[in-house]
Amino acid sequence: MRVDVAGTQINYEVSGQGPVLVLTHGLVGSLDAWQPLANALDDRHRVLRWDVRGFGQSDRSGPLSPEVWAQDLAGLLDALSIDEAVVAGISMGGVIAQRFALDFPQRTRGLVLMSTSSEVGEAGRSGWQRRAALVEREGMAALMKESGGPSISYSKDYAESHVAEIAEAAEVTAARNDPACYAAACRAVSDYSYTEDLAQIERPTLIVQGLEDQLTPPGGSVIMSRRISGSRLEFIEGCGHGIPAEQPERLAELLGDFLAGLD
Repeated sequence: MRVDVAGTQINYEVSGQGPVLVLTHGLVGSLDAWQPLANALDDRHRVLRWDVRGFGQSDRSGPLSPEVWAQDLAGLLDALSIDEAVVAGISMGGVIAQRFALDFPQRTRGLVLMSTSSEVGEAGRSGWQRRAALVEREGMAALMKESGGPSISYSKDYAESHVAEIAEAAEVTAARNDPACYAAACRAVSDYSYTEDLAQIERPTLIVQGLEDQLTPPGGSVIMSRRISGSRLEFIEGCGHGIPAEQPERLAELLGDFLAGLD
C-alpha cells in the first residue's frame, strides 16, 4: 500500500493487532526483508513495515538523508493515526531509527538497533564515498562484485552454506535498486555522528549485534550501549550483518522478549 507523506508516496504494509512495531530496512533493502519477522510477531503486535524513500516501491525523488527519512516515518505514522511506536531498524535503518528517536522522542515508545552504529569514521566515510562513485560510474552490478561481494554481509559459515541463495539475492538487489538513489543514500550515511546525542534517549532500547559482522563491527554497538542509559546489548555468535536472514528465530525471540517487557 502507498500513502502520500508531504508529497512523497511511501509504500508500507501493516499486519497484526496491538502495540505498534516499526521495522526499517537497510541500504538496498525493502520491506519484504521483514516478512518472516513480521509473521513471528504480529500475533501480539501491529507490525508496520515500510520502504524508505528511494527504495522498494516508495518514491525515488527528493533529498535523501537520515533527517528526511525520520520525517517521512513521522508523516507515515500521522497518516496511519499512530501516536507512538517501538522503532526498529537494521544497518541504515538503524541510523534512521536513531535519528527518529532523537527528533521525535515523544513518539518513540522503544528503540531497537540492529547491525548499526552511531558514527562514521574517516575510513568508513571514504568507503561510502567510493561505493557511491563506483555505482554512478558502473551501475549496481559492479557493486555486487566489489569488496568481497554480497557474502561480506554474512558470517563465514552462513556464506559458505548459502552460496546460491546469496547470489540470487544479489541479482535481485542489483535489478531493483536505482543507482542514483543508492549513491545518494551512500553519501547520506557517510557522514553522521550521533554518539554524543544518544545520551538524550530515555526510551527502552535493545541493541542486537552479530559478532561476525564485517560491515558494522561489534565495537559500534558497545559504544551505543554505553551512551543510551539502561539499554540492553545482545550479541549473537556466528552471525554477521544480515541478522534477519541468518538468525531469524533468535531475532524474533529477542524482539519478542523486549516487546513483552514494554507491554
